[in-house]
Amino acid sequence: MAQAELAKLMELLPAEARAELAQLPPEMQQELLNAVLAMAMANRGEADDNFPTLETSPRNSTDPEAPARAAAAGADARWHGLAGSEIGWAQPKLAAGSTEEARPGYEAYDASEYLDSPAVLKAKAKMLAAMWKRSGKDTVIYTGAGLSTASGIGDYASKASSSVAPHKGKIGTGSRLELKPTLAHHCLASIGEKGLIGNAVQQNHDRLLQKAGFPQSKLNEIHGAWGDMKNQVKMMDDTLRKDLLQWLVAWSERAKMCVTLGTSLCGMNADQVPSECARRYAQSQGEGLVIIGLQRTIYDKSASLRIWGLCDEVMALVAKELGCKAPDPKVAKRGAEWNASHPRLIYNTPSRSAKDPM
Repeated sequence: MAQAELAKLMELLPAEARAELAQLPPEMQQELLNAVLAMAMANRGEADDNFPTLETSPRNSTDPEAPARAAAAGADARWHGLAGSEIGWAQPKLAAGSTEEARPGYEAYDASEYLDSPAVLKAKAKMLAAMWKRSGKDTVIYTGAGLSTASGIGDYASKASSSVAPHKGKIGTGSRLELKPTLAHHCLASIGEKGLIGNAVQQNHDRLLQKAGFPQSKLNEIHGAWGDMKNQVKMMDDTLRKDLLQWLVAWSERAKMCVTLGTSLCGMNADQVPSECARRYAQSQGEGLVIIGLQRTIYDKSASLRIWGLCDEVMALVAKELGCKAPDPKVAKRGAEWNASHPRLIYNTPSRSAKDPM
């Protein structure tokens, strides 16, 4: 909404309301103003040329309730995604509040954490499973630190004093080389075994997906990995390995759906995979971007589905809907064999092709 339209809309509010509104973050101001505008337009029946209009509302709609519905859907999109915005799900509850920035210097919100109710979580898992079946082998998973916190690995963004992140309740992690895959890792490996994952972009360095039995041939460790002399762990300003970047770009163009788990989506180069899936969904192509995590991201409103929850809990529900046992004995055995044959996680990533393993 343009500044002139905002100013005109502000004039409709009482002075006390304007003062209170000014204390809120800009994005919340926008949403509240949109809601006020929608109610005003509904009461008027239709907008005239001098009245600010919502971009999402048709100016000549004959349905007087359309603007209000559009505004409500827009507000719900940040909590449920575009596909879930008209379902009427309850908003997630604040599980841990924080005023600290999750990732200072990057495109991120504060470190507050949110959780969907059990009923909404189950409904969203069912929706994701249906989307996953449609996207099939053209699905990419995009994982961040939140996927591995249940193994005991700490992360950077969980700063709330009452954080519900799994690693906050653990006492010590022991040797990082001895870490075990989480339930979510096993779920992903099991889903992959069913042919429903074409590629996994792994921002972590821990090699827990391999330990769970996920095939190395479909795993792009774009930010490096422990025990890899040809693809060492990257610092934030390091250059990505050229062939891995080309591989990532190829999948950003191919993927019908990107499922992100436990990542801040704060502006990394690799974020082009989820952003491209979201862009295509807006053009009615593919299943779009699914975000699973506790904290707000800049992509929430453009996601097709937004799920607020712990990776283990969400993926257990999704795997069940997909008929995948986790851990799957055969897959878990393959993971144990990989771990045994790669002491200290030593594995040097070979050159990749943009067509590998398409």
